[in-house]
Amino acid sequence: MSAPKLLFLHGFFQNAKVFSEKSSGIRKLLKKANVQCDYLEGPTVLERKDLPFELDDEKWQAAVDAQVNRSWFYHSEISKDLDLTQAIKAVSEKIKAEGPYDGIVGFSQGAAVAAIVTNKITELVPDHPPFKVSLIFSGYSFTEPDPQNEGQLRITEKFQDSFTPRPENHTKMLFVWGASDVAVPATRSKYLRDKYTGGSESSDLVKSYEHPGGHMVPNKKDILRPIVDEINSAVEAK
Repeated sequence: MSAPKLLFLHGFFQNAKVFSEKSSGIRKLLKKANVQCDYLEGPTVLERKDLPFELDDEKWQAAVDAQVNRSWFYHSEISKDLDLTQAIKAVSEKIKAEGPYDGIVGFSQGAAVAAIVTNKITELVPDHPPFKVSLIFSGYSFTEPDPQNEGQLRITEKFQDSFTPRPENHTKMLFVWGASDVAVPATRSKYLRDKYTGGSESSDLVKSYEHPGGHMVPNKKDILRPIVDEINSAVEAK
């Protein structure tokens, strides 16, 4: 019997190698549990003009040299302008070539992609079963002001289907966010989580974990052990 496999998707301005290092805590715990972790590179190569922040010449050159100028899609503050065509294609092709995968893990921008792929896996890769588990670190959806409800947000129409959970998938959803995250505030991660729970804190298939840090994958074992336990129980389920 082959080992369970999880596909890892890095964040904006990262790459597979860096994400493997940044997620070493959970990767090592999963390896001990005989779970294989595969890291995929985002298809978008960023130029300096594509960054939503400033970098001086030296830092930009260091980023290019380290090949961390990668992402899944170009950043935009306007959700309906986002284009995930290449991101979804890259992940789907990886799953077709090296799957089946028992689950998917994403951080930040990669977490948004992971949530969509989780929902749509049987449509994107028709002979692939639903994931057993999906781990969303600092995840978010693509929102805009809701014209029907002042002060409220809604998922932009272009992506409403993508962020609609498929209850028939029976995927265990694990949401992790940082209490001090300013890049993706906890409220955004909770908003995505609530799409799977109907607004309640959790359900049998949805678990939430908050850590005290910022925009990062936590590496402390006391935070990670219960998450890994949930992954193990999910991938071991028949």
